[in-house]
Amino acid sequence: MRLRPSMRENFRYILIEIVPEISCESRDIYRATAESVTSLYGDSIASLMWPSVMQVAGSYAIIRCRRGMEKKLETALAAINTIQGTPAAVHSLKTSGTIKTLQESIPKERGFRQGRVVIAGKTYDAVISRRGRIDLKEKGIYLDIPRYITEEDTEDLYYDE
Repeated sequence: MRLRPSMRENFRYILIEIVPEISCESRDIYRATAESVTSLYGDSIASLMWPSVMQVAGSYAIIRCRRGMEKKLETALAAINTIQGTPAAVHSLKTSGTIKTLQESIPKERGFRQGRVVIAGKTYDAVISRRGRIDLKEKGIYLDIPRYITEEDTEDLYYDE
């Protein structure tokens, strides 16, 4: 049974940036956040806060907490000095009530170029990285469908930008 909107738990989402950019997973960010919250406020506040990492995109991440606890979470995030044993700082950039608003605030990756690729007469949207990696997306009725190509396919590509 679904709860009515007035009875649901309200959450806030915080967009953070990890400096310097290190490769880490959501569980690494969660462990650093949970350790910082627990050391600053104790287990009782940590259990009321419900911190959770919702999304990681490069050096940016979106963290969820209960409404009213976002200031304490931002304080705890500022106290993080290592992630996965690597020295790092966490900067809170923006707080919002929806994930979508924060996703729009994440800067686009540099070093990628957009284009179109024709394979066997079919045209695909492509994202081409500096290292030569090509991600293809075919436009579907509802959303973009990822397509994968092999090395033999890359020899026969025609780029149309």
